[in-house]
Parts: sequence; C-alpha cells; structure tokens
Amino acid sequence: MTPESRSPIRVAAIVAAYNEEDIIGPAVAHLVAQGVSVYLLDDGSTDRTVANAQQAAGGGLIGVESLPRVERADGTAVYSWSRILERKAQLAATLDADWFVHQDADEFRESPWPHLSLAESVDLVDRFGWNAIDFEVFNVAPDGEDVAPGQDPVGTFRRYHPAEAYDRLQIRCWKKTAAPVDLVTTGGHEARFPGRRVFPIRFPMRHYPIRSAGQGERKVFRDRKPRFDPDELARGWHVQYDRFVEGRPVLPDLASALTYDPDAAAVALQVRNRLMEAACPTVGTGPAADLAETVRQFEEDIVRQAAHVRNLTLALDERAHDIDVLQARRDELERWLQNALEHVAALEATVTALHAEIAMVNRNALDVAGRLDEAFASRSWRLTRPLRAAWRLFGRT
Repeated sequence: MTPESRSPIRVAAIVAAYNEEDIIGPAVAHLVAQGVSVYLLDDGSTDRTVANAQQAAGGGLIGVESLPRVERADGTAVYSWSRILERKAQLAATLDADWFVHQDADEFRESPWPHLSLAESVDLVDRFGWNAIDFEVFNVAPDGEDVAPGQDPVGTFRRYHPAEAYDRLQIRCWKKTAAPVDLVTTGGHEARFPGRRVFPIRFPMRHYPIRSAGQGERKVFRDRKPRFDPDELARGWHVQYDRFVEGRPVLPDLASALTYDPDAAAVALQVRNRLMEAACPTVGTGPAADLAETVRQFEEDIVRQAAHVRNLTLALDERAHDIDVLQARRDELERWLQNALEHVAALEATVTALHAEIAMVNRNALDVAGRLDEAFASRSWRLTRPLRAAWRLFGRT
C-alpha cells in the first residue's frame, strides 16, 4: 500500500482541565487545526472551561465528560491526578482512534517538521514502525502582559525556560494496541505498554502553566496546592509547585529565559535526538536550546569516543599479542607434558615387567626351597649323612 492510498490515521487527544478558561480555547483549537480530535475531561471547573472548549473545537470535539467529585472527610474537593490518569487509560482502550495524546489544557504540541501537521507527523512515525513519541518541553514565560480569555498566547509570549530534569521525560503520545496502557506508574510522564518503541526525534511542546500574576496565584494557591491528594504528594508527585510560596511572585524569571525560535528548536530536536543521546552519554539529555552548542557538544563527544576506541584498539592489539605468546607457551607445555606422559607410560611398562619378573623369581625360589625342604626331609638324606661327613673330613686332608 502506497502512502497515497493509505487511510490517514485518527489521532485523539484526551485533555483534562480544571478552571482553564483563558487558555483552553486556543489549546483545543490548535489541536483541531493540527488534525487531532479532542475528548475533554472536566474535573469540576467552576468557570467557562467547558463552554470555551466546545466553542473553539467545533466538530473536532468528540466528547465531553465531567469527572465525579472526590472529597475529603470535611467535604472539600480533592485534585486526584491518579484518578484522571486511570480514566485516560480507560478511554484510550475504548475511543475510536489509532493514536492518543495525553494532553493538559495549557499545552501546545507540534510537529518537528514545519511542513507537516501534528497528525501527519504521527502518521509518518506510524508508517516507519514506531508506536510512541516523546516531547521536548518549552515552559513559555509571560513577559508581564496579561492574556485576555481566549487570546492565543503563541503570539504574546516569546521566551521560555527548559523543563526541569523531573519533567523532561514526556512519552505522552502512543499507538493503540491490544494491551492496556499504563499512565499512573510514572505520574503521567510515560505511556507504558508491552512492545513500546519510542521514536528517536522528540516533538516540540510549548507549555503555558503561568500566563499572568493573577492567573498564576489562583491556579497555584487556590486551584492546585490546597486540593492535592496527600497520598500523591507522598509519592513525590506535584513537585513543580514546591517552589511557590504564597506572598511571593509566581511569574518566572525573565532574565534567565531564552528566546523561542520554532525553526531552530525543530532542527535542534532532530540533532539532539534520543539515539544521539544514547550514543553520546557524556552530553546528557539536557534541553536542545542552543543548536550550535548542541552540535559542538556532540562533535566533542564523538572525538573523545573515537580516541577512546583507538586506545581500546591498541590495548586489544597488545592483549592479542600477549594471548599469542601465552598460547605458544601453552602449546610448548602441552608438548612437554605429552612427552612426560609417554615417558611415564614407558616407565610404568618397565616397572610392570620387573614386577612380573620378580614375581617369577619369587615363584622359582619358593619352588627350589620347597624341593630342598623335601630333600632334607627325605630318608636317603638322613642315611647318607655319615658319608657326607666323612667326605668332608677326608676331603680336607
């Protein structure tokens, strides 16, 4: 089947949201424009999150579901992330789609190839035989301007911070298989399933967690931290909010932010891919921010590895020579041992022959002794004793 005759795959993003009315519209519209349909999981939003998503997605919205409320003993609501992940895994097994994206309401995922949409890129990955996609996170920082509800932040914010180490693994797009997918074990960072093959090139994902001071304070100190599940906090989840302290600024530091260039980011992602990171482990898995620096690091690591290979080759040659010498010595010792064994065998044969000869002599001596005893004990020997004595007497005179 040629690519032209092949039916396009269906990609569905399962989006969970809670009070994200200012960004849910642009995020959902972006997914639909990228050829991805949307299934919305609303976690009890009290603002216009659902309405704005429905308006922005149009026919691209394939479902809206309100998650049942989880409460503590005192009746306050609980933000249960594991429950959301479990429901997403269930939906991935039942929704009519070929690939799924585990998506948050403030994320914008794109193709690493500008001429292809996200759905087209996923289709390309599928045709090449991979069944999972990792993403590079760009945490976009506001520059002090507030974003009006529904306004696309893409044209407003142009600076970002690379993801922290705990947030860099983002295998959140996968192909539907007969086996269930596990999202809970890693807290949503990985879609795990048997036979997973992750595409080497990461896809870019712009993340807009904090869009303004007011929105950030509401999200962190009202909608998130007070509602976290204590069991999930004990598991080490939600650490991205540990740095926020009420009364202190929530906006990211712009002085350390980098300028986001989508074209440069796309090229850098293809240079610093998962295969290159595995081949050059000293470079690490840091953000693909500076293309020239990334290439320089890989080149230096390759030069180091080539020198290391040369040194190993010389060492192997020396070891091969040592082995040849030892083998020659072993052959010599084996020949000596063979000669010794043959000599020992000859000696053993001689000893055996001597033993046989001694045994024969012993038998002859016993026979003679027996005959003498018989002779000495005979009557004739006793009768001739005087004659023998006279013979000795006269023989001496």
